[in-house]
This record gives sequence, structure tokens and C-alpha cells, in this order.
Amino acid sequence: MSGEHPEWDYLFVSDLHLSLGYDPQRRAYHPREDFFFDEVFFRWLRWADQSCAGGRRWELVFVGDVLDFFPVDQDMVAQYYRERDRRRRELDLSAPAHVARYWQRQFGAQAPGERAPEWVQRLIFEDDVLAGRIELQPVLPERGDASLPQAAPAPAWALRLYRRYRPGTPGAEGGEGGPLAPRAPAVETADAFRVAGVQDLPPVRADRRRDEDFERRYGFLPTPEKSAAKLDAIYRGHPLFFRALAWFIGRGHRVVFLRGNHDLELCWPQVQERLREWVAREYPAAFGYDEGHPLAADLEERIDFRPGWFYYRPGIFYAEHGCQYDVLNASPNPIHPLMPGNGTFLNPDVGCLGVTCFHNHLEQAHPAWENRPDQGVVLLELVRQDPLKMLGILVRHAPDFLRMARRLWLAGKKTDLEPTQEDFARYGRILGLEPELVRQIYREGDTPLLLRPLLAWLLFSPGGHAVKALALLALSATAVGLGVLWYLVVVPALAGLIPSDFLFATAGQALQLLVRIFLWLAPPVAYALRRRRKQHLHLKPFLPDAARRIHAHLRAEDPDLQYYVAGHDHLPDLQPVERRGDGRHVYYLNTGSWTPYFAEGTRRLCALGQEVQFTFARLVKDGDGYEADLLRWNDEAGRPDPQIVPPAAS
Repeated sequence: MSGEHPEWDYLFVSDLHLSLGYDPQRRAYHPREDFFFDEVFFRWLRWADQSCAGGRRWELVFVGDVLDFFPVDQDMVAQYYRERDRRRRELDLSAPAHVARYWQRQFGAQAPGERAPEWVQRLIFEDDVLAGRIELQPVLPERGDASLPQAAPAPAWALRLYRRYRPGTPGAEGGEGGPLAPRAPAVETADAFRVAGVQDLPPVRADRRRDEDFERRYGFLPTPEKSAAKLDAIYRGHPLFFRALAWFIGRGHRVVFLRGNHDLELCWPQVQERLREWVAREYPAAFGYDEGHPLAADLEERIDFRPGWFYYRPGIFYAEHGCQYDVLNASPNPIHPLMPGNGTFLNPDVGCLGVTCFHNHLEQAHPAWENRPDQGVVLLELVRQDPLKMLGILVRHAPDFLRMARRLWLAGKKTDLEPTQEDFARYGRILGLEPELVRQIYREGDTPLLLRPLLAWLLFSPGGHAVKALALLALSATAVGLGVLWYLVVVPALAGLIPSDFLFATAGQALQLLVRIFLWLAPPVAYALRRRRKQHLHLKPFLPDAARRIHAHLRAEDPDLQYYVAGHDHLPDLQPVERRGDGRHVYYLNTGSWTPYFAEGTRRLCALGQEVQFTFARLVKDGDGYEADLLRWNDEAGRPDPQIVPPAAS
């Protein structure tokens, strides 16, 4: 396979949202799982392999949110913190010698039952390295180091992790390979490394305890090893999905991952390495080989992770997830999405924090609410159904959300969150585009909430909270005042315009009463009519307009470019972007989602009445260009069918 140079056709799929999946011990899916179709996905890949044209192979492009890192495995978090708490009880973590002995026992000949699981070791080792509590020292064979038997060598994973960020430089960055560049050990000729104590401990961050409290409630923060641990949980819930990828790649095809707002953590090199590791682990089972069977020569090379927010093939397609055009989910720096001044912590969008703090708890109680359109309307329905429960969720979790959002806001005040000119230049070299053109495409995205100074100050600063409180008091006072004015002044005055002896005594008083009743009911009836009208309003799709704006920039650079592919809004769509006289029109395609979707009145458009659409886009070589189709996988028939899409919004 490594010697082949096939021509590529393209498949696009997005928004699978694999999370914690199926738990064999509980014999049930996690309440927040939305992807139940691992076998369907495998059958679809088998069809794709069989339908591939001779001499060609598929490049399967995941257009973002194929994985969902937001659902929390509370058992995993609890197991990690049990080990953390046990260490604190038994060790003086301010004494480097104690920490070094702990790791010598973990890496040494201690009974396996007394060691922490390797994934827990990875997380705690990362904590200790970043906190500067330990260091690795080379063991040189020519020195005849007698301490090696007493100090067990560090495993390969610990050395790789340590090389990524040495003590004292937790934010080491640079290089083309990713946000965290490896750093070489002090001595290159060593054949083993052992754990040793350090001389001077750096000061403890003041917010570390609050971060731990946050993690115990909401799950791991997005540091490299903790994100990799979350991927481990996804793998345990979906081993067949990774086996399907291994089979597909083993057949000579390749896969490309674009990041979305739910899988931004794919930017970590550790996460990418772990995903390749799980695919490689499933390779023997995918083909029925015995364990230990050699892998295909370039198996891991055929798994690619795009380093920025869009994927561009000159003359063929431009693809991106689409969250950059959503104010709540747009990343301030989609090329280098790290917290300013801290290269070991992602800088998520505000929408990610909302999902972590509110959405997870809401979906735990109402699992289907996010699978309906117009989630704002659905949320209002839930508030009306159970206002006390919804108020309780808000009161319990709003302080944590505001604290973390304020942390992001303050970090952005100290430095510019937007991509630098160096970021644009580096990404432009990868794509073959001029840095200025990459910058123009970035500017077409919606301005992220954290980059709107006045709005961010109003939402997240203490002064902004005070202004909101005063505005709420003023609004409440105004509402009460208007109510008093309407019911105690305006209504009697208008009713009094009818003389009490109009026509004759009883008729005048009856008309006055009818006028009062009508005016009393007027405000609530007007509110109900307005609310009912808003329920029938739908947001106009914003991604087709974004594709047209991007095309305005790329048209001169690449006149042969025909297709713009996106996902994000879960709405499969196909619209013309530009109609050309030669018939080679430019199109926007949205790949939809493979998650359940419940929408009354639109069942005919949802895969002929089915709530799961299994939609994808296909680009196949045809003459000098490519032909595109928006399809849905008909699993019962074992074939793809054309996808029905609603008419374009006017």
C-alpha cells in the first residue's frame, strides 16, 4: 500500500457526535450519547469501498464534530481524584523526594494491583511535570550508574510527555507540528531515564484549587493528557467505529479530521497520537488477524488532522465545520486555539463553557431536547413545564460558568486573542495560499463573543454584573409601573369615556364593564400572540451566505473551485453559490448529521420520515472536474439515495 499513488475521490460526513457510547457493564448507552450507529457506519464504509472506481481511492473527510468531548464520564473523574486524594494523604507533595519515590514505585516492580492504572498515571504525571515537582534524569550506561536498580526507568509514554514540556517551561510552543513542540532531554545518548526530585518548586497557581473543584463537578479541563483520557472513554464506548476506520484505511483509503466546536481538543498532538493508537489496536480484529499481526505499512500516515479550521483542495473544494460563523461557537484563534500565556490549556469558545456547565446537566434530565430544531423555543417550553428545576440548574451552575468565562475574558484582555501574522503565514504555507487571503477568510467569520469588548465586559465583568442588576431592577420597576399605570389609570379612564347613563342606566354600566374586561385582557393576549408568532419563526441558514462571501475571495485565486462543504447546523442542504455560463456551477453542500433529529411537520424532508438521516456528500472525478451529490445512506437497502432538502430560504 505504501508504494501506491492512487487518485482520490472524496466523501464528506460531519456531526456524528460520538461520545461515551455503550457501557457493557450497565448494558446501556450513556444518557448523553447521540450516536448509536457504529454498525451502520461500518456497512456504509464497506459500500464505499465496493463502489470505489478502479485505480482510485476515497479520502473520507470528517467535517468537524465527529467526536464529542463534552459528555463527562463521572466514574473516570472520580477514579482520578481518588488517586489524587490518596497521594495527598500519604505524601508531602511539597517535598520533591516524596514525589520522586512515588513515581519510582509506580514505574518499578510494585505489584500491578497496587499501581494506579496507566491512564491515571499519565494524568498525574502531567500534573507533576507542569507543577515542576519532578524531573527525568538520564541514566548513562558508561557511568555504570548503580542507582538504576533502585530507580526504575520511566516508561516511553512518560518520556514522550516530559519531552513535550519540561519543568519550568509549561507553555513551550513552536514548530510546525502542533501547539506543543517536543523538547529534547538534557543528554541525548542515554538509554534510560529515571524520576528525580527538583531543587526549587515554582509557586502554586492561586486558581489551581478552583480548577480542581470545577473538574470534580464538570469533568476534565482541556489539557493535553486529560483530553486524551476523554478520547479513551469515547473509544471504550465505540470500539467498532475505530475498527471500521482501521478496516477502511487498511483497504487503501485515508481519513482526514477537521476540528469543530465539539472536538476542538483534536488539536492536541497527544489526542491525535491516541486516536491513531486505537485505530491501530483495532486493525487485526478488522481483518480477522491474530493479535500481534503486523500493521499496514502506512496505516497511521493515512490518518490526517488538519492544523486549522478549513481544508482546501485547489480546483476541487473548500471545507470547514462552520462554527466560525456562529458568535457563541466561533473560536478567537482557530489556527492556534490555546489560552494566552498557557500552552497547556485550550481557549474554548463561550458556547463550549455553556455546554459544559448547563447543557450537560439539562440533557441528563431531558436527553432529547438538543435533537429538536429551534432549541431556544424548546428551552422556553422546558422553563414553562418545570420552572423550579430550570431555575435550580441556573442557580447551581451560573457562578461556575461566569468564573470560567471571566477567566477567558481576562486572558484576552492581556493579549490579542486573534491569530497573529505568523499564524496566517504558517497556515498559508500549508494551504498554498497567501497569508493575506487566509486573513480575509478569517475576517468573514462572525466576531467571537470574547472579541466584542463591550459585550464581553457586560456579560463577564463585575461592573457588567452590576449594570445588568441595575438594568433588571429598572426593567422590573418599569414593568410594575406600566402595569399599575395601565390597570389603575388608563383602563378606568378609557372605560370612563362611556357615560354610565349611556342609552339607559344599565346599558352604560354594562358597556363600561365590557371595555374594562377587554382592556384588562389586552396585554396578556398580545403577549401570547407574539410568542406564538415567534415559535413559527426560524433562523435563516447562515452558512450558505458564508460560502458566498468566501467564494468572493477565492474566485480570483482559484477560478476552478466548485464546492464549499460545511456542517455544524445539522441541516443537510445543497444550494448554488454561483451560476456560470459554461455549466460548471459553484455549489454549497451541508453534510447534515447522523444524530437523531425530531421535527414535527418536516418528516418528509428528514430522510422520508426517519428521524436519522445518515447524510453525506460525495465528490467523484468526472472528466476534467468533479461531480458532487448530497446523499443519504439507506441502510435497509444497502445503497445511497438522493437526499431531499427543503427549498432555499428567501
